[in-house]
Amino acid sequence: MAAFAVAVLADVHFHDPQGDFGCAGVEVDGTRLALRSWADTRVAARAFNETAGALRAALDKIAAAGVRHVVLAGDYSDDGQAENIRRLIDVLTEYEARHGLRLYALPGNHDLYGPHGKHVSTRFVSSLGQTQMVTSDPDLAEAGAVVTDAMRCGGQPAALLPMARFGFFRQTEDLHWESPFGPDDRPEARMYDAVSADGSVTQRLMDASYLVEPEAGLWLLMLDANVFEPRNGRHDATRKKAFIGPSDAGWNALLRMKPFLLTWIADVTARAKALGKTLITASHYPVLDPFQDGTGSEQTLFGGTAIVRRTPGPEVARALTAAGLRWHLGGHMHVNSTTSSPDGALTDLSLPALAAFPPAFKIIRASADRLQAETISLGDVPPDPGIAAVYHTEAQAEPLGLGALLLAQRRANVAERRLLHDWPAEVRAVLMGLDVAGFVALAGGDAREFAMRHGMELAQIATCPLAEVIVDAYLIKVAGPLAKRWIDEDRLSICRVLAADFGDETADPALGPQPYLRRFLSVLQVSLRRMDADDTAIIPAAEGSLPARPPEYPTAD
Repeated sequence: MAAFAVAVLADVHFHDPQGDFGCAGVEVDGTRLALRSWADTRVAARAFNETAGALRAALDKIAAAGVRHVVLAGDYSDDGQAENIRRLIDVLTEYEARHGLRLYALPGNHDLYGPHGKHVSTRFVSSLGQTQMVTSDPDLAEAGAVVTDAMRCGGQPAALLPMARFGFFRQTEDLHWESPFGPDDRPEARMYDAVSADGSVTQRLMDASYLVEPEAGLWLLMLDANVFEPRNGRHDATRKKAFIGPSDAGWNALLRMKPFLLTWIADVTARAKALGKTLITASHYPVLDPFQDGTGSEQTLFGGTAIVRRTPGPEVARALTAAGLRWHLGGHMHVNSTTSSPDGALTDLSLPALAAFPPAFKIIRASADRLQAETISLGDVPPDPGIAAVYHTEAQAEPLGLGALLLAQRRANVAERRLLHDWPAEVRAVLMGLDVAGFVALAGGDAREFAMRHGMELAQIATCPLAEVIVDAYLIKVAGPLAKRWIDEDRLSICRVLAADFGDETADPALGPQPYLRRFLSVLQVSLRRMDADDTAIIPAAEGSLPARPPEYPTAD
């Protein structure tokens, strides 16, 4: 039976520091660079300046592995800026020509906006300690700002036309190509009506989904899960606020706004099975909860966070299972995870980002009845000398490779943003004053006995700040099996024993710091199970969990 290899990259967030954004930028060794500052980068949730290098490194690894087909599963651009799209196309075209790669893109929430686009603004380093605003919005520009269309994010179909080569429109070498509306690839043939919740506004929008057969037997089902829902009473589609943006919408909103996709998915899966095609399906958004938070701890602990808003509800799995879908790949959450529905009928591979910790992508090897996934780390990408030189002027001490930089960034983001903004002040005050031994005592245990029972020295837990364990827990949550590469064994051991002894998914965090921390440690328990799952083969979950060494899993009945 024929087998196919497909590389899947999510959340590249491509920004080319050598792009022409109309600003002076900063000169390093004779090269003018448009860079975000180290101050912006250090505590951000993802990289900005390093993404072009990360994409090239990923494509080099893919070519070296002999993989020809590459899927860009959304957020292929930093924020849809026209100049970054132009530079991205140059890179993709180069790798097509040099290595014979075929690339297929689908849009994410960062790549385009509605039918008319949106303004984008940022600040680039202009000199030591100074930045300059660069924007497409003349109304937003401050004194000394650069106003340029190079920063403008386009809408549909205008933003897709430059990317036509990469799957969005039929190519002569395609053996088969169709959209949910048939074989006509013209934008006007791929429109649907989006209606506001109260029925007062109807906007005509394009759906960019497509099915392509790039070689005999391989079907790539690329689903445009972006949802731009018209706001009640907002008729001017040229205004950004005319729509509820897609960032938090995902598949929950898609079920309401694009039901025609479910009909098409059912038709495609039935045909694929009848014809013996290998079907690989991707969208930008997850279709199952990648964190496997069956107890609702995220909302109980932190309220209505972005994670809560973006988590697919159970009706998504039911709808897609009814449509015959067995496998799906999606990004958006920057999480390395594999989740199956409770009945094992649907498995979702949540893709790590190239632009966030841990930097990685997946290679899928599939036939009509089997699918296997391998996660490829980009942690070994060396630092860019020009970027490192600019960071050094802002007191970033030593050049860091991509993995180490994103690890440090994630740690700073958790310690200086997540703990500060998400955690209650009274819990944070207790947390910051405790080491692990102190928490054991707070929880009613004996620290010396706890250490001895787990084969540790008392000093090991007495010198480990509890806040550092909390940061490790966040890292494990997003990294899955890749966490073992970035957290040392002693710290992982402390995480394990704390979660095992004190994690309690029934604890009520409203009752005080100790139950709050117990509930958080129950989330760590789930993350550790995900970390220990095999990251090279995919199987249906049993009771929502994965065994340590799973076999391959059939993709079709």
